[in-house]
Amino acid sequence: MMEGNKLEINQKVNEKLEKLLEIAEAKKHHMQRILELTQKQSGVLSAEQVDQLLAYIQDKQEHIDAIKALDEEFSDIFEEIKEKVRSGSFKDDNPEGYDLYAGLRASVGEIKDMVEAVCALETQNQNRVREVIQDVKARISSINRGKRGYSAYKQQMPQSDGIFIDQKK
Repeated sequence: MMEGNKLEINQKVNEKLEKLLEIAEAKKHHMQRILELTQKQSGVLSAEQVDQLLAYIQDKQEHIDAIKALDEEFSDIFEEIKEKVRSGSFKDDNPEGYDLYAGLRASVGEIKDMVEAVCALETQNQNRVREVIQDVKARISSINRGKRGYSAYKQQMPQSDGIFIDQKK
């Protein structure tokens, strides 16, 4: 009876680990898309294509929202089994589950690497955005100086001399 209960518990843990692997693969897919979009953002920042940049940001936000939902589901499932998979005897008690857990850890490691790559690109993109903003500010300042100079040059001079009106006809 004890052995049957143990097998049933192991089977449930393995099913949950398989579900976690599916979630991790889905998250990896979304992270890959975010990485690609971030790389594309770098390209449009160089070309100063603001409309395309905004479209990429919106696409990224959709993937971020999907990842958030996956993370919540992942956390809920992992909380149920974390004591079992972190126990010292898990490898011996459930070798199949241990292999699944090792695969899950590898998948999570890949996701972590992608997150780090996205963060590095985002930092570069933010610096580029700051440069573009500074350039635009400088252009606006130059335009405003030009406007002030032009308006001073074209300003109507008040008439200070008297006006003679000939009333004879």
